[in-house]
Amino acid sequence: MSSQPMTEEERAAFQAAALARLRNPPERVVPDRLFVEAAVELRIQEYDVLQRLTQQDYNELMDEVVAGTVGRMTDERRAELHAGDLELIQQRVGVGVDACIARYEQAQQPLRFVRGDRVVCNIGGDCPWASGSIQATHEEDPADPTGQTVLPYVVKIDPPEGRLISVPTDEVYVCRAEVCFGQREDGLEWTSYCLPPPAAKPAAKPRRFAAGDRVACAVEDPSDSYSVWAAGTVVAVDVPLDEATLYGEHVSGGGATHTLPYRVQLDSGAAVLAHRDEHWLVRDLALQAEGQRQGAGGARCLARMERREVAEG
Repeated sequence: MSSQPMTEEERAAFQAAALARLRNPPERVVPDRLFVEAAVELRIQEYDVLQRLTQQDYNELMDEVVAGTVGRMTDERRAELHAGDLELIQQRVGVGVDACIARYEQAQQPLRFVRGDRVVCNIGGDCPWASGSIQATHEEDPADPTGQTVLPYVVKIDPPEGRLISVPTDEVYVCRAEVCFGQREDGLEWTSYCLPPPAAKPAAKPRRFAAGDRVACAVEDPSDSYSVWAAGTVVAVDVPLDEATLYGEHVSGGGATHTLPYRVQLDSGAAVLAHRDEHWLVRDLALQAEGQRQGAGGARCLARMERREVAEG
């Protein structure tokens, strides 16, 4: 598309207009920043009556809302606040204060797990869950540049993954306790998610329990959100399981064999598999009573030895 050249008259008019603009530039409008700051401060005080905001959050919210309001006034070439500015200030202050308070409350709530606890996390993909250990709690989300999002957990997934993941919420559909599975119909599937890599040769360490021994097993509670110690009897030791049986179409490695330490018949009637011979999964019933293992409000019974009442006489 071609353009027609300017005529002499058009060129002269253009030059005259340009010279006039240079000689008489438009007056620059400077918003009253102090007045804006006073308006924002008043809204924060009205919204945060109990003064719950930290000084850092207060300053950051002030700077953010003031800068946004002054920028809008500058773009619209206004020096004074309008009703629309005050409405926008109120909206932004409300959202900012609510976000800060929600972050404070989340950090104060007791989490289900603490650092070092063994968990199973939803990681997606063909094998959607993987076991690992809690590495940190109440961590700032590195994906949130504002620093307002707090992650309940950072978990290191077991090998071969061996990577750190962020757990966005403390919910059972995202993160749950690693226990001896088998009480539910999908127990074998959950066991498969927690299996360590097949050993190249049998471990030299002897098993702690034998068939017939009475033990306490870590299992899910009725809600699946927490875990309990349940009494049972070891019915099999060194239980072989083929990967094809566990993974179905996801089998890899030519059907390697896993050997699980124990199969335990619980007193409740269910049978569970202990995929590791560890104290946090299976304990001597003489040393560990049945009952809560991890519960609401931070209740915990995970110390290596549990004190038991001894009957007199």
